[in-house]
Amino acid sequence: MITEIKNAWIIPNEKEKFYGSLFIKDEKILGYQYSGKVDKTIDGKGNIVIPGLIDIHFHGSHGYDFISNPKESVCEISKQLVYEGTTSFMASLTVISHEDMISLLDEYKDVKDPGSHFLGIHSEGPYLSKDYKAVMDDRFLRNPSIDELNEMMEHSNQIKVMTVACELEGMDTFIPYASKFITCMIGHTNSTAQQALHGLKLGAKGFTHLYNAMSQHSHRNPGCVTAAFLSDAYSELICDGFHVHPDIIKATYKILGPQHIVLITDASLCKGLPDGEYIFSNLPCIKKGNTVRVKETGRIAGSAISMLDAIQNMKKFCNCSINELVQMACINPADCCNIKNKGKLEKGYDADLIFLDEALNWKGTMISGKLLAEEL
Repeated sequence: MITEIKNAWIIPNEKEKFYGSLFIKDEKILGYQYSGKVDKTIDGKGNIVIPGLIDIHFHGSHGYDFISNPKESVCEISKQLVYEGTTSFMASLTVISHEDMISLLDEYKDVKDPGSHFLGIHSEGPYLSKDYKAVMDDRFLRNPSIDELNEMMEHSNQIKVMTVACELEGMDTFIPYASKFITCMIGHTNSTAQQALHGLKLGAKGFTHLYNAMSQHSHRNPGCVTAAFLSDAYSELICDGFHVHPDIIKATYKILGPQHIVLITDASLCKGLPDGEYIFSNLPCIKKGNTVRVKETGRIAGSAISMLDAIQNMKKFCNCSINELVQMACINPADCCNIKNKGKLEKGYDADLIFLDEALNWKGTMISGKLLAEEL
């Protein structure tokens, strides 16, 4: 089946922008010109068409947490994300015991994603620093174990990303080994800048939620953030204006450039729910607007934003071009996590895309060549 999207501003990648048509064959992008018979035409009505947003760090939404009942959680969240412009996502897991993790991984074997694509699991830990645990349960934080990782992978092929503290004893062997199978990201870490740069040389691909839960950029004690500035690695960034101040987001954009930033939500189950008290990572948390804090300590506990919020905020804070937003929210996350055939609207890529108006408000979502929801 050939589908034509016409009368739209097409943003296929980080460089190009044109007004015209995009042709789709079944579930794949066919190209920008086609002279044969078209089976279905969609009028873009002058809206913007970009690749679907990809969230590689996302814990839950609308009361569902990926740490429990994954069959229901993945299914329901997959359907909800269609209306937020996120066409692919990773299920991020907070730290639990190894035994519980093995049982949970068994439950991930048969998950269904009727809407947005489920890409796999981002295991945020358990090999993290207790100094920068954030909301992680420190009873289960420990030094890395290749044997444990092998057991996890034996129970599920869904683990695609793991956040690690690169300074822990044993990381010199763990990161090179793990990087053969999954993407390692440095985070929840008390590393020096040199330790973090060494972690990248060992095979780590980037940094988990830059600035948050890591050693900072200090002029006499350079930490993990300094390493991000010195490297060409990817850095996740929570662009809610709360986890990271808007001025720091703007400075980061100037220092790293859009080619090294991966926009994420780090959203918890509180996203999409009314303000109130909820349980996240076994801790009572208070949601107010797009902010979530641990009730007892006031510590930040994930966000409540969508990827659409993230690109709108990035535009507001930094005045990014639409092509730069596509790079940070589509292309970079796909490349960072070795996600094939997603993140661009080029021939042979998956036909996952969204429609936006000039103000970047959602107007429609197409996944695998099917228009699942629209307000065109």
